[in-house]
Amino acid sequence: MLRLASRAAVHMKTCSSSSCFKALPALCRCATLAVGMHTAAALSTPRLGSRTFAAAAAPARLGDSLHSIDTPSLIVDLDVFERNCLKLKSAMEAYPVSIRPHAKAHKCPQLAQLQLQLLGPSAVGVCCQKVTEAEAMVAGGVRDVLLSNEVVAPYKITRLVALAAQGARVSVVVDTLQPLEQLAATAQEWGTSVDVLVEINAGQDRCGVDTADEAAQLAEHTSRLSSQQNGSVNFAGIQAYHGGLQHVRDPQQRAAAVQAVVDRAAAAVDAISSTAGLKCCVVTGGGSGTYPLEAGSGVFTEVQPGSFAFGDADYAKNMQLAGQQGEWQQSLWVLTQVMSVSAARACVVVDAGLKALSLDSGPPVLLEQPNVAAGLVAPPPGSSSSAGSQQKHKLPEVSFEGVEFQNGGDEHGKLMWPQ
Repeated sequence: MLRLASRAAVHMKTCSSSSCFKALPALCRCATLAVGMHTAAALSTPRLGSRTFAAAAAPARLGDSLHSIDTPSLIVDLDVFERNCLKLKSAMEAYPVSIRPHAKAHKCPQLAQLQLQLLGPSAVGVCCQKVTEAEAMVAGGVRDVLLSNEVVAPYKITRLVALAAQGARVSVVVDTLQPLEQLAATAQEWGTSVDVLVEINAGQDRCGVDTADEAAQLAEHTSRLSSQQNGSVNFAGIQAYHGGLQHVRDPQQRAAAVQAVVDRAAAAVDAISSTAGLKCCVVTGGGSGTYPLEAGSGVFTEVQPGSFAFGDADYAKNMQLAGQQGEWQQSLWVLTQVMSVSAARACVVVDAGLKALSLDSGPPVLLEQPNVAAGLVAPPPGSSSSAGSQQKHKLPEVSFEGVEFQNGGDEHGKLMWPQ
């Protein structure tokens, strides 16, 4: 089992374990780790017609074993997912601040709905990073979406406005006049309205206005367009998000860096109030690594954590104030199958390569001692105990100490044992 270093992790369907590497080939043939998921899924026999077998077969169905899931596959441990959501809900009870979980990590309206349900009344909607994500959320029943990124292309602006015309509450960030004016004109044409947040450059030097005065000018222009075009755009507030701070390891350094973001946001709020005479009802930002700092700042009204629900190997390296490492449990995994074993090279090849895993934040890491964590493996499909339930087999003792994942190409990954 591997845990992704950036956004997801890897669940190994490998069964590769033995205190002696020579035991790996037999183990790989017979075992699949039982991991305590809610339910797993499997292939069913399709009816073949004009479509191919693969096109007719579902990759997974509820109630079947991990053995039958096509690989590589992305799997969510819903027990852990729910615990992470409830942990965030509990942590946020100390602050009079809303939660708007970011959906870019999963792009799945079903998971978004579950998050909103678990997070309770403080969860006001979701963030999306692309118009296509927002469309998926609204189609899946999520009625309040913030497009936390600039939308510039006219056809994308039209698609975004169409979501508001369907009855969804839609917000979007802006940092320049042209797309703002295009948004106002399109919304007026469609007979609807979109909320606008001015994006502040929080120090990451990507999108966003650079000064508080620029923020006030853009807010004032938004208000003017609202008066001129029948409320097609409404000034709602600002966004000040710094993604790079989410992975600052030291908690004191993280807090100091976030304070600089808070100061920029506060300066923009003050300028918008004093210069434009407008109130920032929404000040949104923060993420899974910094959310309590923004929430406790007295400036932010909303936080946008996203990865918290899944965890990942990079977030797990963040130190917390109490001294522990990591805040969130891992719930998102990639299930991968052993393809080949070489005792001579002390290497196992799996079918999860660069098309299944990202290496931008480092390689995936193995789940700590999966034979100890899982303890049991499910039998191959078709076998059962005399009572009709799945027979369970003990894993042989295996040492994963020092095992590393190495890139093997687009479709291959390599687990290397130390020699």
